[in-house]
Amino acid sequence: MTRALIAVGALLALAFAGFGLVVYLNREEDMFAVDNVLALELTRSIGVADQDGGGDVDLTRLAPGDWDRVLVATPGVSRDEVSEALGSPYDGDLTYGRTGQLFVFARGTALVRFADYRGRATFTGFERPLDTLARDRAVLTVRNGVVTPAEAR
Repeated sequence: MTRALIAVGALLALAFAGFGLVVYLNREEDMFAVDNVLALELTRSIGVADQDGGGDVDLTRLAPGDWDRVLVATPGVSRDEVSEALGSPYDGDLTYGRTGQLFVFARGTALVRFADYRGRATFTGFERPLDTLARDRAVLTVRNGVVTPAEAR
């Protein structure tokens, strides 16, 4: 009886080790999920600024945290283009696709967080297809449904 229990225990240990190996070998790279709260707040803030007759949206207040620049990417920009501008692989994941601007907040070359704009405003004055705003210049001006970098006023 003791030998049978030892054999079953050994087989279970081998099975768990085998399952662990399968999981380890089939794992996918880690992906960052979109910051939905930030995306909604960004969209709302731009809409409110526009409804109030125009105004500024300060991204440092909207997205607190440890970032020093934000990449603003137009729709259609590829993952490779974002990676090149970021300086490291872009591991952001938008499972449902993207139709608006993408805001990638970075510290050096590391992705900190990202959000997508989900409203109807038009973005102009940004370098196409990507523009980088330093944290101290991360302010957007909204007038008549048009969003521009604040320094482009």
